[in-house]
Amino acid sequence: MSDINSIKPPSQTEYNPSRNVGERNETAEKSPSVTTSSPNTESDKVSLSDTLSQVEKSLADVPTVNQTKVDSIKAAIDNGTYQVDSQQLARKMIDFEGNL
Repeated sequence: MSDINSIKPPSQTEYNPSRNVGERNETAEKSPSVTTSSPNTESDKVSLSDTLSQVEKSLADVPTVNQTKVDSIKAAIDNGTYQVDSQQLARKMIDFEGNL
């Protein structure tokens, strides 16, 4: 395969899709950068249930809607004083589309 934008495919020693999973990878075994891990022990386990329950409790206290702000906007619309900043709205729409 030829270069595509200066990206070269891995050499046969780096990646061998035809090798069997059960075969030993002697290149990796000889490499000093490869580390082996010990079998899992009790100290290797992580429990997130306590943390998740704390986060759920704190989120339950946060309202999903700021009712005070909603009421003030409704009142401004009803009495005709609500104004839209078209420049700010356009900027936010462009930013939103750019993030997609």
